[in-house]
Amino acid sequence: MEGDTVKISEVRIAEIQGRGRALVATQHIQAGQILLQETPLLIYPQSNSSIPISFCAHCFTSLTPTSSFLSCPSCTQPLNFCSTQCQSKALTSSHTQWVCKSLNILCSSSLDPETQTQACFLIAAYNLAIVSPSKFQFLLLLQGNDGTVDSQAHVLHSFMLSVISFWPVQGPLLGFSSELTASLLSKDKQNAFGLMAPVQQGAERQVRAYAIYAQASFFNHDCLPNACRFDYVDKPGDHNTDIIIRALHEIQEGSEICLSYFPVNWPYAERQK
Repeated sequence: MEGDTVKISEVRIAEIQGRGRALVATQHIQAGQILLQETPLLIYPQSNSSIPISFCAHCFTSLTPTSSFLSCPSCTQPLNFCSTQCQSKALTSSHTQWVCKSLNILCSSSLDPETQTQACFLIAAYNLAIVSPSKFQFLLLLQGNDGTVDSQAHVLHSFMLSVISFWPVQGPLLGFSSELTASLLSKDKQNAFGLMAPVQQGAERQVRAYAIYAQASFFNHDCLPNACRFDYVDKPGDHNTDIIIRALHEIQEGSEICLSYFPVNWPYAERQK
């Protein structure tokens, strides 16, 4: 997770009747060709996961019992970094003092695990408004509802009210409201990609974290996709949380590029349901 990487010359955003905004091929595409490589706008953890593996709180690479790692001295929950480099970057981006205080409050709350995961997203999203206002504005432009507030949004906004009091920027967060919280939750629901944990023998594969990507969010679903998403979270080096989209077969210029929102190894009939 390092810097901003977008490789998108092979695709462009287009309006398609009946499908809205989509990504289409700008040239003839070969099977296996990389169509997009992109760094996430934001990334946040799956809360209270039962995965018997811990992960770096910044780059989300797996930490083994023999790994050398550093802990956050201010967090009441176990929160580790794989290196001094990740820890240093996190303190000015993904794990600011406000995030740290907010996660401590979340850890002691009575919210259920699923709601805590949604709260982790909201903390990451509002933190983005501090560390990168331009990225926060881009997040607001992604597909999502108009801010209709349901009961879950009310619960989560009440939690956010308890942590906004620690807001580090002079003056209130511009536009902070239950409607904005509801809109952000909808954008997360419609645009987030799960970063999977390593396979555990005899166990169902689980999500370690979720990420939202500015350009990848424009890929539409198809039960017979012509492209597939790859991630390499446990690879060494930078950009391990980048999403990489590859063509499954040859694609003609001007054709829409589609992913399956469900695992491509599911039978076609199941993906249609």
